[in-house]
Formats: sequence, structure tokens, C-alpha cells
Amino acid sequence: MTALTPSLTIVAARLPSPPSSAELLESDVAGETPDWRGIAVPEHVMQRFARRSDAAPLAARPIAGGQIHVLARCPGFGAVLLDAWDGAQQRWRGWLVMPDTAYADACGLVVEERDAPADPRAGLVLCDMPLTLAVADLGACLGVFSQERLQAARWLELHGRANTAPAAPGVIARVALPGDGYALTGTPLSTELGKDGRVAYRQLLRQGLQQLQIAVAPPASDAAAPVKPVPAARQAANASRWLKVVTAVAASVMVVQSAWLFLPKENAVVGNAEFRNGGSGVETGVRTRVLFRAEATEAEIRTWLQREQLEIVAGPDTLGAFTVLSRDRRKVLPPPGPGNPLAVINP
Repeated sequence: MTALTPSLTIVAARLPSPPSSAELLESDVAGETPDWRGIAVPEHVMQRFARRSDAAPLAARPIAGGQIHVLARCPGFGAVLLDAWDGAQQRWRGWLVMPDTAYADACGLVVEERDAPADPRAGLVLCDMPLTLAVADLGACLGVFSQERLQAARWLELHGRANTAPAAPGVIARVALPGDGYALTGTPLSTELGKDGRVAYRQLLRQGLQQLQIAVAPPASDAAAPVKPVPAARQAANASRWLKVVTAVAASVMVVQSAWLFLPKENAVVGNAEFRNGGSGVETGVRTRVLFRAEATEAEIRTWLQREQLEIVAGPDTLGAFTVLSRDRRKVLPPPGPGNPLAVINP
């Protein structure tokens, strides 16, 4: 493949913004919405359920190059796009995959409709974060890339950093590939300290990989060099809890970076907290983060949300959690168990 200086030629999309919960509640107060519970599951969340259902038959596929597999050591942390098998090391080489397209940089390959079926946990291939993993480190298959798309990931790893476009967090753009191909990717990272949440996001991901003791692969140009596994980290008593913090903080960085995607216009607070309607000064609800059972169906979740008078207003985040809204400030969610799809409250 010939080298090509990458440049973002066409801005394809700024990440879509579903209606904010503040707008929905304002309409309800004004009497414009007859039954707000009828929109308990927003359309963009319904699409995620559909994508997960479509990709479910891929889960048990025999391992092969071009496949995206969950990281078996911590399925909630991320996945890996497999590139090639290293017979000498008895390991697969690939790239870290996360759901968060908002964090795409110039080396990020956005999973598109042409990659379907693909589980929503596979949203962004971080081509500047190559990994090596043993077969035992690979969980369920989430999607399968064509050879053309796999080649695009290889090219972005080698040439993505040459992109000279200005930094614009949250912008997804189209970059030309050698030949007639293209890829949807992000803009370069900002060099201004603290100005780009994507930088902090990558630092958190690297810390998580080290905590999981997942080996970072040498750059593609040095692929012949021996693979050096990450040194074993000292095992803390709360190691699994620490990793949860990493993924939760990464998710919160995403929400702060792209707050216009999910949050009310005024005085929004992420987490199990009250928020206020824009400018009214009236407390209108309580937000709670929840994890649903893996086997829970969309119909089961919808029925439960309507029964409990709850609305999904954000998610899934990096941990796979959703944020639900109750207009009743005294609302207490029932504990996980028979009769509801909950797995964990406030993960």
C-alpha cells in the first residue's frame, strides 16, 4: 500500500444529538406530551438494542483475523479487532476497540453501517493502541471486518498521525485512503494541556490495560521486534474496583466532552443526583445509573421502565450502564431480582 498524506476532506457528521430530557420535560409541563412514559426508550437506544440482537449470532464464531472480540478478562472494559496471528509468540496482534465514537482521533476508525452486523460495544477502533493477546484472553465475537476495512485500520496505524487538520473533538470526518477507499475518523488530538478530553481518555485506557496486564504491541513499523508484555502490576485488594473507576471516569470524561449529546441544558449533574429544569428553579427528577442483565430483552426493559415511570436519558457508557430518570424525587429503585431486568444499581 502506498503512503498517502492524510487530510480530512469532508466533514461527514458531528455526533447526533437526541432530544434532551429537559426538552421532553418542558413539553410535558406545558401539556404538549399526553403521556411522557411512551418515550421511555429513545430511538437511538432502540437502535443499539437492534444492533446487539443482529450481532448475537456472531458470538460463538471460531477465532479468526478481522473479528472483534470482547476482552475476556474484563468484558465491560473493551474489545479487540484481531489483525494477524503471531505463531512464534502464540498470540494475536490487534487494536483496542471501544464503544465511544466521540473519542475518535486521527488514528481512530469509526465502525459504520457497512460493518454490520456489529454489537454496539464495537464503535471505535483505536488504531494507535495495538495489543497482543493470547487466545484465552478473547471472549465473544462482536463483529467481523472485511479485508478492505482491516486494511484501513492498518493504514491508519501507520499514517493517521500525519494528519494536519486542526483538532476538533467530537467531529467525525471522512479521510481518503489509497485507491478509491475512505474511512470515517476523527481529527488530531489537541496539544493544549487540558483542552481535549480525548487525551485523558487514552491515558485512562492505557492505565486500564496495564491493570489488566494486557500486552501493548510494538508499532507496526517495528512489528518484527519482540513483544514486550506490560510488567505485572502490584495486585491491590481493590483491583477490580479500581478498574471500574477507570471505566467510569472514562465514561464521565466522554459525557463532559460531549455533554450536548445527553444532558439537560441547565445545572445538570451526572450520577444519582437531582437536576433542575432550565431556568425554572424547580427540581424535576432524580437520575440513577443502572446495569441491565445481559439476557434482558428490549421488551422486558421497556415494560419495566413504563411500570416504574422511568426514562432512559443516557447510555450505554463505557461500562455498559444506562442513566434512568424519575420525576418523583422520592423514587427508590427496586433491588435487582425477579420481576425486573436490573443487574446492578449505581455500578
